[in-house]
Amino acid sequence: MRDLEEFRGGSVPPSHGGGEGSTLAVSSSWWSGDPEAKRRRRVAGYKAHAVEARVKASLRKGFRWIKDRCTGLVRRY
Repeated sequence: MRDLEEFRGGSVPPSHGGGEGSTLAVSSSWWSGDPEAKRRRRVAGYKAHAVEARVKASLRKGFRWIKDRCTGLVRRY
């Protein structure tokens, strides 16, 4: 879950001050081109998509089960 927070920017430390020092803080942040940070964000995105796909599949399966149950009950009578 930490990877997903990093992907969304949840672990980015806030920059202090509003002067020229804030520009330095922004340029040295995690997205400034660090290949390892890019890889972590990419992997977090893959994980998020995989979880989303599993949830969707589970919902589809559940709705199909309910539909089959209701159809079976209606056909009996």
